[in-house]
Amino acid sequence: MKERKAKRQENLFSLLMLALVAVIGIAVAQRAKEMEKIIYLEHLEDTAVTIDEQEYTFRDLAFYLAHQEMTIQKQAQVYDLEQTGKYWNAHANGKFVRVEARDMAIQMAVHDEIFYQMACKAGTELDRQEIAYMENQKMDFWNDLEEAGQERLGVSLEEISEVFEHMALAQKMQQIYADDKGADYREYNVNGDLYQELLKEHSYEINEKLWKRLNFGKIIVN
Repeated sequence: MKERKAKRQENLFSLLMLALVAVIGIAVAQRAKEMEKIIYLEHLEDTAVTIDEQEYTFRDLAFYLAHQEMTIQKQAQVYDLEQTGKYWNAHANGKFVRVEARDMAIQMAVHDEIFYQMACKAGTELDRQEIAYMENQKMDFWNDLEEAGQERLGVSLEEISEVFEHMALAQKMQQIYADDKGADYREYNVNGDLYQELLKEHSYEINEKLWKRLNFGKIIVN
């Protein structure tokens, strides 16, 4: 009788252990799936961030991703021309350079969209000189991308043109707003203290499930 009871207890313990192992296995598999890098071009139409209840896709943020990758890659080549990955994977301000640059891309997009919407409400327009400067900046960026980078970014020159127009209006509005407040223009840059105060008047939510899985540093950089 005692042997049967002991056997049942042993079988029950084994079943519980198997169930525990299965639960742990499922959790590990789920965690691995959540950390798996996404293929950028497959998510162009997915929401990357919501700003003041307006959704913006990865396509909308393409310029900012490319700009940040190109900027960091240039720094990485100065750091170590042969092994640029060393710089990408280095730590800065408690974060990997790769992660900090990725997150800065979305912060820049939020910043520009806030000021662009302010410009639209104020009826702000670009003058001829500002348009000419914007066009030059746009073509410099597009040419720097080169053909391979343009294909990997997945957006057209027309789409990039729209982004540059938004940025130019945002920059103009930033200057107007800073002047109106009697403040230095730079205080309303992404990391500026006054901009951080302004940001509190707005809302934004990043799609962390996709954003953290973005294979940043390998979108247009080979």
